[in-house]
Amino acid sequence: MKTIVIFAVAAFFGLAACGRSRRHGAGGKTGQDKVLFYRDPMDPSHTSPVPAKDSMGMDFIPVYAGAQASAAEPGSFNVGEGRLQLIGVKTAPARRRDLVRTIRAVGRIAYDPELYRTQEEYLAALSAARQAQGSSLPESKKRAESLLRSSRLRLRLLGLSGAQIDALDASGRPDRGLLLSPGKGGVLWLYADIYESDLPLAAVGDAVEASAQSLPGEVFAGTISSIDPVLNPKTRTARARIRITDARGLLRPDMYLNADIRVDLGERLTVPREAVVDTGLRQVVFIDRGGGIIVARAVKLGARSDDWVEVREGLSEGDLVVTSGNFLIDSESNLKAALAGMGMSK
Repeated sequence: MKTIVIFAVAAFFGLAACGRSRRHGAGGKTGQDKVLFYRDPMDPSHTSPVPAKDSMGMDFIPVYAGAQASAAEPGSFNVGEGRLQLIGVKTAPARRRDLVRTIRAVGRIAYDPELYRTQEEYLAALSAARQAQGSSLPESKKRAESLLRSSRLRLRLLGLSGAQIDALDASGRPDRGLLLSPGKGGVLWLYADIYESDLPLAAVGDAVEASAQSLPGEVFAGTISSIDPVLNPKTRTARARIRITDARGLLRPDMYLNADIRVDLGERLTVPREAVVDTGLRQVVFIDRGGGIIVARAVKLGARSDDWVEVREGLSEGDLVVTSGNFLIDSESNLKAALAGMGMSK
């Protein structure tokens, strides 16, 4: 880390010396001494046409014509092609691609006597309501219907969807997979906890791949059947019920599995995740305009995958963004801010 800082300092003073020699060489001042605009030392994308100070009271840095080959674009500055090669800058184009997000969760094979009993109660209430339809006593009919509504509501609160309750109606019996292993080729429940931040992305029908450390090499495929409508206030998670197939009969109730939920987000404008520099207050990318010109651009981000991040505002398709060396470019901006605070900005 110390070597990187020394290199960045040396590179900065090399650039500053070159700038001074161009502006104050033999022959006195030239058109290159003209101040084009002033740049925020902590956020190169923030500029001002007149001298200004940032929120910390630091002076904006003047950008001169001789040091700015692309003055028409705010936030741009000349690093030099040779220095970019020395830093080892790599780039990649912003492009539209199908973005797939993997939500990782931990789950367990369901052992859920409460849900099993509630299914039994619901089926009993359903049978009583059907028998009460032919009753001549209105109160008996109302009581049976009220009991059926209560039982159905309990199933909904335990996470079953309307379609799953209808399937329970059709089967006429509770799911024994909530208590016992169904054996080879059986279909069973996997309960996985999804964090609150991932819930807007997860949906019924999403594909799931599950695996267990105790069963290396085994992958169990499934789909999300329902997601609890309420959060656990202690863990800030909601439980997803996932139906998976156990082709070899290897799974047992209460076994823990890792669940990877694949969410297809559709086509989005994306850049590699390493292209984004997060300042804490905003996210910035550096665009390579060629000829040693770099543009600092504040962006608004969206969804993320393992390798890519969506850019909602701030970039156009085809923009060449810096993916390696961007922190050295950013550190130079911070060094300039420190020198500006000591009256050494020129």
